[in-house]
Amino acid sequence: MKVWFLLLALAWGGALGQSALELEVLQRTNQVRTERGLRPLQWDALAYKAALGHAQDMLRRNFFAHQNPDGLGAAERLRDAGVLEVTVGENLASFEGYPDPEIPRRALTGWMNSPGHRANLLKPEFTHLGVALVREGRRVMVVQNFIGRPFDPQVRLLPVQAERTVLVLSGTAPGTVGVFVGNNLYARLDPPIQARLELPPKAEVSFAVFDGQTWWATRNGERGLRLETTLEQSLVPGRQISLGLPAGNYTLAVGAQPRFWQNVSGPVRLELVLPGTLEALWLGIRQGNSVNYSQRIPLKP
Repeated sequence: MKVWFLLLALAWGGALGQSALELEVLQRTNQVRTERGLRPLQWDALAYKAALGHAQDMLRRNFFAHQNPDGLGAAERLRDAGVLEVTVGENLASFEGYPDPEIPRRALTGWMNSPGHRANLLKPEFTHLGVALVREGRRVMVVQNFIGRPFDPQVRLLPVQAERTVLVLSGTAPGTVGVFVGNNLYARLDPPIQARLELPPKAEVSFAVFDGQTWWATRNGERGLRLETTLEQSLVPGRQISLGLPAGNYTLAVGAQPRFWQNVSGPVRLELVLPGTLEALWLGIRQGNSVNYSQRIPLKP
């Protein structure tokens, strides 16, 4: 008889059915959490969808890894399944020759005896779980996909035409130039300046020059800043987004990696229209001067 374990932890629809054995893995997971004063995990259909697809794929293509032969990891698979949360993780186990009723217990025992797997099981930030347990002949794959969901923004998306705004910059500066949106740094540009920056809707842009220690707010034509600026606007496919934020302080950002857009206080319901060329809308929980981005909403229709 053989058994293998693999883990992954990342800070990055309708209900699907689940078997009694998969629910037993959830129950055993919650037992080890509650025994240590941690909140139990809730079953998540989208996490289950991603876990089931990966378990089936590993059996079909005969591999055992967090990254599949196409180069996609757990974060990408969860995103493709529709998961918006940034904080996700994955535990894997592979068995050969054991009867099905033994698998949940053996999986939890093996994970708890492995420091990395144990860390996923006992991570306080995780709130939801999907478990897939799939057999093919003598082989069984078990996949746990964890999600950290601090709040549910109840996102609704519709395809629309959205206005795209690109700021075209060229010129010179005595040092690094900061492009600020709403008094927050949006982009850094090193001279000579030749750049195209896509902006979020109705962005108010200002500039600053970095002297190596401090940003100095600077108007064009002052402190050696000489820029030619042009705004290009066009209609492109995008998303109309409806979402809700509970009480608290939040930051909205855009881009493949989060670029600051605006701060928002909840509770509030937002209706936004964003171009798909911005790639993603990020929701972040703001505490003082720090932001923890919790959800990533894709913008491409």
